[in-house]
Amino acid sequence: MLRKINLIRTLILYIFISNSLIGCKSTESAVKVDTTPIIASLDLVNIIDDKIKVELRFNNVTTDTISYFLPKIVPGTYQNNNYGKYIEKFKAFDTEGNELSVQKHGDNRWKINNARKLSSLTYLVNDTFDTEESHQVFSPTGTNILQNKNFVLNLYAFVGYFDNMKEKKYNLFIKHPIDMEASTSLSEYLPKEPEIGALYDTDVFIFNRYADLADSPIMYSIPDKVTFNINEIEVLLSVYSPSKLHRAAQLMPQMERMIRAQKNFLGYINTTKKYSVLLYLSSSKSDDAKGFGALEHNTSTVVVLPESIPLQKLNESLIDVVSHEFFHIVTPLSIHSEEIHDFDYNNPKMSKHLWLYEGTTEYFSLLFQINQALIGKEDFFERILEKIDHSKSFDQSFSFTEMSKNILQEPYLENYGNVYEKGALISMCIDIIMHEKSSGAYGIVDLIKGLSGRFGSENPFKDEELINVIKEVSYPEVADFLKSHVINNTPIDYGYYLEKAGLIYNTIEIPSEYFIYEQEPFIKGSETTKKVVFTAGAERNNFLKEVGIKRGDILLSINSKTYTIKNIYDLFSDSNKWNIGDDIVFIIERDQNILKLASKVIAPAVEKVVLKQNPNATEKQIAILKSWIND
Repeated sequence: MLRKINLIRTLILYIFISNSLIGCKSTESAVKVDTTPIIASLDLVNIIDDKIKVELRFNNVTTDTISYFLPKIVPGTYQNNNYGKYIEKFKAFDTEGNELSVQKHGDNRWKINNARKLSSLTYLVNDTFDTEESHQVFSPTGTNILQNKNFVLNLYAFVGYFDNMKEKKYNLFIKHPIDMEASTSLSEYLPKEPEIGALYDTDVFIFNRYADLADSPIMYSIPDKVTFNINEIEVLLSVYSPSKLHRAAQLMPQMERMIRAQKNFLGYINTTKKYSVLLYLSSSKSDDAKGFGALEHNTSTVVVLPESIPLQKLNESLIDVVSHEFFHIVTPLSIHSEEIHDFDYNNPKMSKHLWLYEGTTEYFSLLFQINQALIGKEDFFERILEKIDHSKSFDQSFSFTEMSKNILQEPYLENYGNVYEKGALISMCIDIIMHEKSSGAYGIVDLIKGLSGRFGSENPFKDEELINVIKEVSYPEVADFLKSHVINNTPIDYGYYLEKAGLIYNTIEIPSEYFIYEQEPFIKGSETTKKVVFTAGAERNNFLKEVGIKRGDILLSINSKTYTIKNIYDLFSDSNKWNIGDDIVFIIERDQNILKLASKVIAPAVEKVVLKQNPNATEKQIAILKSWIND
């Protein structure tokens, strides 16, 4: 929890807590001291070489040595970021201010000797936004230190934990410039107006355990934020736009509309009373964030997007990104495994059920839009087909649970993106099965509600038992599907499940250009050979297919005009001058053979697979479709 307090009250509270920790020496008081919090402080006022000073105070260490850790990885991320790499000048002190011996082990661990005397730690933390060319930390999972302007504080990158002490409480003091405010989902603690003329203020945050601290991002900036209430949830939208190109008030209407629709979609599921969207808009400078997207937390999300994006596109991006992250208030906040509940930040054990955490969440972010009439049926069906198509590009040789359990290793890690494709499609199939078995009365939202009621945020499930629980709260057919297609690796026939809702595949022709369709070019230039090469998309173009073009063919000339990478754009202007019925001659190179392909110019089009309602659908199929998409 957080509340502002003035400097004098802060110092009194800080000194009182610190002295209480230091002064307890008897065996009887030692038992009480063990329940006292770790006191951590961040100084956002006195920045040192673009670094923030962190101090931790505590006592009652009962071992000769102790280790302090910064996380290697945090929940919601699936790569090792090693936040200890950004720590400098790490020092440990006893109660009299004498420095103790410290050895660093690897990137994230500091071993402290004579630990029984240990009283405090200090170190500096560098941020990640301004050095992204030298590391792989995805911007929303990183940190920003922009003195007097903006601080993005993913707290796990600033405050660590001691071995066997992750369940201790933390009191976090953050000293900040007076004109900067914290944006966070944390509740307030001890409100007090700052003194008149003060240059800085101090906020106090209280955490029951380290996991709560690590899950609570805070953004400090000169305030540009709005709040609104939706069905008992208070939503905060806080925006940092360096040139003030975008404002929170401009973005609020679409954000409110979207989250209201999401909450209506979820119904009575209430896992949080407050939700925060912390939006950092990056400049085009070389030393600013470049990884655009978001990282979910249980009651908030950190979003990084480019400031230069037009308002309409920014709203669209926020809908795509935040709608997914908002649904994480259900999974994994109220439904998660022991591996997530007791997350090991340096030696993580991953859950088998990424299809649930990410797949269901992604499916919800799509389904709610058709359910709440934000998009039409054709758009919804097209997005389903896109996911089917995109899922084919991933390795299908291992099961989804195998991939999930080993997601930090290759070849599983490079296939992580499939959790948003096949993972969502798994949830779609479950949804259709439930609508079929219940005659339209129940779907996957009801399954999630049932699991949420069965478990909740403080009662994790065992990985091995989840499928049987799903069987109990839904239908045996759902469990059979998961065993066959998620635990085992039986390919999913999506057409079979879509047909249950009266949907069938159909191929139509869409008008196109000769060498490009929408944003998909059918040609590319090779930097090594300087030649023009046809892409896989060329085989979808009826004109190029009529000519006889295949993917990988090298274009040498058309009607005696030679084309290379130097004049590749001439293809677009030259083709605009062609007339239907004209003779056309392509000279191409295929497998080191020169071929002459002669044809007639026809109107270009591309073949597109679409979903359509079967005109011969049964009443049951029509009813399933209606209940599924709220048609």
